[in-house]
Amino acid sequence: MKIIKIILALAAMGISAYGLITKDFSYGPISSLLLGIFFALIGIEEFKTKGKNSWAMFFMPVSLIIIVMALFSF
Repeated sequence: MKIIKIILALAAMGISAYGLITKDFSYGPISSLLLGIFFALIGIEEFKTKGKNSWAMFFMPVSLIIIVMALFSF
């Protein structure tokens, strides 16, 4: 799970950096989708370790909002 989180974070940062450097923001929705999946993984991990009273209750709705908005952007 840790390796997947690192790969998702690096891919989102790489795509975002590419967009900022080249001023080509056509890959923005892909970056947002990766960020939403990353937040979902963090939320699942928090929920497993600390239960209901943790940051999981913040990360899960935020990840769903980000994923839905990224899917509407395609």
